[in-house]
Amino acid sequence: MAQDKITETPDATPNSTAAEKSRSTKTGGMIGPSITIHGDVTGEEDLTVDGVIEGTVNLKENNLVVSVNGKVTANVNARIIRVDGEVKGELRGTEQVSISPSGKVSGDIRAPRVVLEDGCQFKGSVDMDQDKVSGGTDRARTPRLRPSNARPIRSGRDPADVLRG
Repeated sequence: MAQDKITETPDATPNSTAAEKSRSTKTGGMIGPSITIHGDVTGEEDLTVDGVIEGTVNLKENNLVVSVNGKVTANVNARIIRVDGEVKGELRGTEQVSISPSGKVSGDIRAPRVVLEDGCQFKGSVDMDQDKVSGGTDRARTPRLRPSNARPIRSGRDPADVLRG
């Protein structure tokens, strides 16, 4: 008599959590090369842009990839942002913003981790302050720089002459 063989699948591990299972089954969306979107893009899944977006992109806790052919003219808010194509606008990554060698970004970047790979094009400023990225700025806690009252004395002048003069 032949015995039935039972095989275990990798997804059926007893230690995997519900969150891990939902992440592995969750599929990301894609904006194809022939699609142009004018307006706000929001979502609860990862997104790959191979087309054009003009407006805003808000993916909260999800990832955005702008592929080599993708063009985004928008302020972007996502967990991890990777730019292989072209972006004009502010990038806010709650974890990381990365620009590959083929990437072109014109705009400010705010993220705790920023990767500018050799060969990328970037024009803007980088802010890696985690408080600003998370949106919880506390002005009372942030020290303000103030000029000191003492002024330098120009060389060749006697301080006593300045007081008499």
